[in-house]
Amino acid sequence: MLKEKVIMKKTATIDLKGKAYAQVKDRIKEFRADNPNGDIITTPTITDTAIVFKAYILKDKANPASASATGHSMAKVSEKNVEKQFEKQETIAVGRALALLGYASDGEIASSEEMEEFQEYQQEKQAEVIMEVTEAIGNCQSLDELKTLWSSLSGEMKALVKTAQEAKKLQLNENS
Repeated sequence: MLKEKVIMKKTATIDLKGKAYAQVKDRIKEFRADNPNGDIITTPTITDTAIVFKAYILKDKANPASASATGHSMAKVSEKNVEKQFEKQETIAVGRALALLGYASDGEIASSEEMEEFQEYQQEKQAEVIMEVTEAIGNCQSLDELKTLWSSLSGEMKALVKTAQEAKKLQLNENS
């Protein structure tokens, strides 16, 4: 009895802050290899303020009932970034459609650009919260007020603002 050998392909990935991410260009390459009769159709819609892309992917043009997926993307546009946004939004839409068809390293739908932007957004938000908490620590007028504020913080936030808390505690102790 012959055993069928299954060969699993591994899409090339990059490390994106500790996660393996398959870039859209590599997923397109894999899709084309798997589906030589497949089709990727992108349709842009451009207004004065936004670019919207729709990407429709069909695994086999000869069989309209074959697996298909649609991905969308949208971005606000300014005059200085129209060309780059056009390319980026098309890539994002195609990446989403490919991910919906299973062409993603870890099941993520978002593009690497979206993941990077989201991580930057999270870092900016965290920096804002750290600044707000540091300011609140600086505004404390007594040790009791500082203790109450400190007890309301998460363990992670305490670790991030420990230096500010210790400096304020020293200041309040000196003024007592």
